[in-house]
Amino acid sequence: MSYISIILNLILGARTIKGAVTVSIIFFILFIIYTSLQAYTYRNTARHLEKIQQEKKELQAANKKLAGELKKIKQNMKKTSQQSPNKKVAYLTFDDGPSSNTSAILSILDHYKIKATFFVIGNQSERGKHMYKRIVAEGHAIGLHSYSHEYRTIYVSPTAFHQDFNQIRELVYQLTGQKPNIIRFPGGSNNHISRKYGGKNLMHTLIQQMTREGYRYFDWNVDSRDAERVTQSRDIIIQSVLQGSKNKQKTIILLHDSQVKTTTVEALPAIIEGLRKQGFSFDVLTDQSFTYHFAPSS
Repeated sequence: MSYISIILNLILGARTIKGAVTVSIIFFILFIIYTSLQAYTYRNTARHLEKIQQEKKELQAANKKLAGELKKIKQNMKKTSQQSPNKKVAYLTFDDGPSSNTSAILSILDHYKIKATFFVIGNQSERGKHMYKRIVAEGHAIGLHSYSHEYRTIYVSPTAFHQDFNQIRELVYQLTGQKPNIIRFPGGSNNHISRKYGGKNLMHTLIQQMTREGYRYFDWNVDSRDAERVTQSRDIIIQSVLQGSKNKQKTIILLHDSQVKTTTVEALPAIIEGLRKQGFSFDVLTDQSFTYHFAPSS
């Protein structure tokens, strides 16, 4: 039964005029309340619909923008897939920094407008902290090498390796905000010196563990030979890189930027120019890029 029917029944059932008037007043008040509620509900509904329409327009605009970005990504992917698979790419990698030589190397790379990859160790000096930040700020890739680079410490056991590794990981994160997932084992993935401290299966265990943790490790297929002596001849470094890169489409070049490697800095311009003459472009290493792994040592 409706409210109106109820009120009419009350009016008809009233025994006096006074009672009928009272009921009529109540009816009028209820009618006003009812009408006001209807108007309020209508206004709220209208505002709600207007809000929905506005959100719909915003969503359509966002979808349109997203579609445009997706189109660009697809175009870039298509362009990349159409590039020659024989494109020659050189990956300059620098181990054991940062140091004052890192600063000089970064300036040279900036001059030639190319990027490189730095596998860093621990350096808590103010200059060192600045270099971590500069590597990232200038668009280079930063990878993890170790904190101490002390073979007799890090290669005692998997636990010892991880304790040292966690130090450099945390230092890089604190200073740069980055969590690199590319690494290089000190001495390479098949180094023999680790056997002296941790046994012949240590490197195999470490490779498995680090891979499970989401890291991708990189060895090298071109050795600059700048680590054979404390300070190697500039000419030997240049020749080793350029000769080693011939007949290769992808080269991961091992260089060092520790404090004593001044001739590596001196050799770098000639290396870059020589590689360009061989048709190489330059890129940084990522977890998706070309990699090179040494064969496991027997």
